[in-house]
Amino acid sequence: MIKQTGPEKIIVKAFDVASSYDLKAARDILVNNFAAKVLNMNPLLVQIGNHKMIGLFDYGSIVFFNHFQAEITETLDTLRGCAHRPNRRFSEDEYVLSITSRLQMPEGTEELFIKEFNRDIAMVVSVVLSRSVSLEYYESLVSDTFAQLEESVSTLAREGRIQKNEKTLTKEVGLAISVEQELAYNLSAFDEPEIVWSSGKKIDELYKKLKREFDLDDRIRAIQQKVSIISRSSTFVISRLEAQRAQILEWIIIILIVSEIILALMGIM
Repeated sequence: MIKQTGPEKIIVKAFDVASSYDLKAARDILVNNFAAKVLNMNPLLVQIGNHKMIGLFDYGSIVFFNHFQAEITETLDTLRGCAHRPNRRFSEDEYVLSITSRLQMPEGTEELFIKEFNRDIAMVVSVVLSRSVSLEYYESLVSDTFAQLEESVSTLAREGRIQKNEKTLTKEVGLAISVEQELAYNLSAFDEPEIVWSSGKKIDELYKKLKREFDLDDRIRAIQQKVSIISRSSTFVISRLEAQRAQILEWIIIILIVSEIILALMGIM
């Protein structure tokens, strides 16, 4: 009796770690410290062992293929100096690649059946997962920023004035503008990757399938819509803040003029 074994599984874990990674410095560390073989320069893809790879992206995401948690922690700590403006919280996701000669439809959206695991498949999977966790981070950041500004705008609509102090409000608006600028830079890096048009029809189809599976286009549009609202709200809040400041100055000038008149009348009397 022949014993049937299940497909070999490759666990893929993706993390959004920082605003950006220095890929050249990271490449040198991975080659020197982990004896990694470089398979691609940008995005950086290296191989460390059988079916064990790391994908690193300049927008701050990293993807591990077939790594234990202790190895992931060690690598993240070793690459800490290459991460610019680390995130206060990591966004992460997990995916499973099942290598089997008989392709089948997965039961859920967390698994992909493949006949072989190679550089091109690793590139496509790491690109999609890295973008997904990056979007997850920005979805959270944009939602928090949106909620903060929405509170100020709602108060203004309800009471006709902004109650928060100027310093707090300026911080909120500054954060909104910072998020808008960072998104404009990073989302521009989410164009079709070179691997799609340089590696044939099957890789193109795989990329499109994974992109649909992770709703990348819809999520990008949703973020852009919220950022647009944040931008308009920030402009509106700033204009109202300036108007309130001008109104206060007008009242100060009126009070000073009235005080001078009163003092002048008291001097005549």
